Amino acid sequence: MAEKSSITIAILSPGDMGHSIGRALLDSNDKNFRVITNLTGRSERTQKLSNSAGIIDVKTDEEIVKQADFIFSILVPSEATALAQRFAPLLSTNRHIIYVDMNAIAPQTVRTISSLFSQENFVDGCITGFPPGSPEHPPTNYFSGINAQKVADLFQYTDLIKTRVIGNKIGSASAFKMCYASLSKGITAIGIQACVTAKSYELEDIFFDELKDSMPDIFKKLNRSIPEMPPKAGRWVGEMEEIAKTYEDIGLSGKLFEGAAETYRFVAEQTPLGKEIIEERKRGKNLNDALQILSESLRKKHSNP
Repeated sequence: MAEKSSITIAILSPGDMGHSIGRALLDSNDKNFRVITNLTGRSERTQKLSNSAGIIDVKTDEEIVKQADFIFSILVPSEATALAQRFAPLLSTNRHIIYVDMNAIAPQTVRTISSLFSQENFVDGCITGFPPGSPEHPPTNYFSGINAQKVADLFQYTDLIKTRVIGNKIGSASAFKMCYASLSKGITAIGIQACVTAKSYELEDIFFDELKDSMPDIFKKLNRSIPEMPPKAGRWVGEMEEIAKTYEDIGLSGKLFEGAAETYRFVAEQTPLGKEIIEERKRGKNLNDALQILSESLRKKHSNP
């Protein structure tokens, strides 16, 4: 039997989530995957993460298009459109390549992006959960579009990522992500405001006692999510803004999530925790420490408007 030819997947960019997905594919039971990227202009940290996962740097977009069968766009929301605009002209003559937008963006944003491509070589996608690494807690990738199943099939050889296809309509996967993230990350933003306010009134102990008693699941989530959040806060600003756009598009108010964006912007830009790096955490690693630093930063913000 002839050896099966390899499938080449390009990941742009192999940051926290991207390099973990690349590693999961490379470590899967199917050894015929190649994962490539273009690290030109990317940060030293991203380069280290990519190299640690065994992702090959081919250095140019043109080389990616020569080699890739699939391109996964996994970026902060604000960079999704620009990346698509970079690759759309290159894919216009390479219709065999499927471009998969897996970013946390509004359905109307992804529909605008999809208009740059032919329907056959664009798939809408999203990721829920933490970066893959544990079979006990795998993230789920959702895909929609006429070639969504082809993309989902790539993950059948790994137990580190689950997949689900939710139809042929571009925008469905992104709309699902907006609904999911409005709870998973929106609750954290609300929790930050509630907990920092309780601390500013010196009520944090009694507040936490009541949460443990009447809302133990919420307390458990906040006890984990608030300390884990700061290095990601800058990326979540754009995600909250995309959620606001999603709700406004169907006639609901987006103001709640505009406020959540401001909360994450404060953490990212006006607190020491916003400068923390995930794999090199030094401060704010538990709830009390995180809230102490956030409260001190808030006081400084008010005293130096």
